[in-house]
Amino acid sequence: MKKLFLLVLVIAYSCEIENIEYLTPIVVTAEPLNVQANTAMLGGSVLAEGGKDVTEFGVVWSTGNTPIITDNKMALGQRLNSFLELISGLKNATTYYYRAYAINEVGVGYGEIYEFTTDAEAACNPIKDNFIDTKTAQINISDVALTFPSYGFDEGNLQFETTSFSSSIKIKVQFNEVNKDFPQTGQYTTIQGDFDGQYNLSNGSAKLYLIDYGIGSQGGATAAPGTVFYVENNGTDLTIIFCDTPLGKPYILNGKFTYPN
Repeated sequence: MKKLFLLVLVIAYSCEIENIEYLTPIVVTAEPLNVQANTAMLGGSVLAEGGKDVTEFGVVWSTGNTPIITDNKMALGQRLNSFLELISGLKNATTYYYRAYAINEVGVGYGEIYEFTTDAEAACNPIKDNFIDTKTAQINISDVALTFPSYGFDEGNLQFETTSFSSSIKIKVQFNEVNKDFPQTGQYTTIQGDFDGQYNLSNGSAKLYLIDYGIGSQGGATAAPGTVFYVENNGTDLTIIFCDTPLGKPYILNGKFTYPN
């Protein structure tokens, strides 16, 4: 009788195993970050595998409003994980839709869809490099120095500063980027106050200063919050572009300078 009971129990258990319902993975999409002219930080998390191993996860994007894995896709890993990646090759001034995905034997699980629009190109195209018109003077820039501030949270983690043999004016631009990477191509907007150290990284924010201790000068100026300028990063050189960029009276910047990476 005992053996018969065990046999019935094994058969019942086997039937339960056969009736297990496997699901597609459960995925959430992260909000897009640092959307620039040709790049954006995209990612998400795989919360559950659905009973079968996740063999691939990543992000998909398209200009259509329901991106799937046959559209633009970047695979970023397997199994359970969170992920965030800089996606490049986007078109400027274009609206995209994107979401995270994960694949198992059952099928594809998707997260929610987010919409974002890439920045437009710079509003001007200065012909001469390493030349800035400040409205009060014209500066031929002789050198651009790169430093990595570490003495406080306010200065970000990347700083570019110009010098000129012919002028006392210096222009200083500060960024706060993930891994201290160079800022990507796109539009940057100045802020006031702290960058918050390890927070608010790569979000299109910057600080802009003009320093002038020449005879009769006003000492310089700081860009008001919301002031816009542009960056071009071609993977080799980093160019900062000013198009009628106000910097406090009497300064208005036009021109560009380049740091050779």
